[in-house]
Order: sequence, then C-alpha cells, then structure tokens
Amino acid sequence: MFLLAMLTLALWIFWKSNKYLYSEKQRLAHTIESLGNNIQYLESENGKLVAQSDVLMLQLKELKDLFPKTIADIKAIGVKPSRIRQVSSIGFTHQRNVVTHIYDSILYDTIPVKAFRYRDPWLTLNGIAIGDSQKVQLSLTDTLIQVVYKGERYRPWLWFFSKRKLQQRAQLANPYSTISYQKTITIQAK
Repeated sequence: MFLLAMLTLALWIFWKSNKYLYSEKQRLAHTIESLGNNIQYLESENGKLVAQSDVLMLQLKELKDLFPKTIADIKAIGVKPSRIRQVSSIGFTHQRNVVTHIYDSILYDTIPVKAFRYRDPWLTLNGIAIGDSQKVQLSLTDTLIQVVYKGERYRPWLWFFSKRKLQQRAQLANPYSTISYQKTITIQAK
C-alpha cells in the first residue's frame, strides 16, 4: 500500500513537472516567433491606420538578457526592474510636406525679415529668415491610443479549445504620423 502511494506521488510529481516544462516550451516558442514578426497595419472604422503586434511574455531574467537597453531605460526612470509588470515602447515617425507663403516683416521695428507661419490641428510651424540665416520653430501634437487584448488563437483550427494570444494595437491621432516600432513585454513570475 505504501509503495503504491509513493508510486502515485512520484507519477503526479512527474506529470506536474512535464506540464510545467511543456507550458514553458510553448511560451518560449511564442516569444521567439513574436520577436521575428513585423507590425501589421490595419485600417480602423474611422479610416485611420492601426498597428498590431503580439505581446511578448518574458521573465525578468529573460528581459535583462534580451533587452538590456530597456532595463537601462527603466532604471533611468527611477523604477526597480523587479517591480515592473509590463513594459511598452512605441516608435513613430512624422512626415508632412508644408507649403506656405513667405511675407515681409519688420523685427524690433528696424530689422527687415522674411517670415512664414503654418498651422493645422497637429502641426505648428513658424519661421523667419534674417539675412542668410533662418530660424524655424516646429511643434507637433499627437495622441497615442494603445490597447493590449486577447486576440487571435494560437491554433485556430482547435476553435475555443485553443488559448488566445495577447496582442497589442496602437493608433496615433495625427494622420501624418506612422508607427514604425512597437513592442510590449509582459513580465511573468517564475
């Protein structure tokens, strides 16, 4: 009887260990696959571009090994890396060609200059040309909306038996801006 109980306990421990190792293998495979994926661009209902990518699920040690610059940025903010739960970074570029009129003006009541102004809801551009030098003031305004959600299934052919991936979507309000880089990392306990 005692031998049967010990054998059952050993089998249960072995089964639990295998289950944990299998889930770790699946997580690491998904992470490696997500690292290689590019951003997908979708069009939202309002006609704006939405960027979508998978969320990486890493342990803190893996984050330190794979993304040391991210850890340095977190420390620079003044947060201990052991306290973070999720890290997100998004890079975007702004591209806009501006054509506006140059007009003559007088600065300080004595200096003749050529000046220009341009303004729309996202961009303000002011400039003056004094002799052979130019001074330009540029101001950009933008809003980033970011959502992390349960998206596509790992294995769609298994229907609702398959778990869903964590995915991220981000959208910029400025129509002249484009998301060029997007990464979200969820930190998991060991």
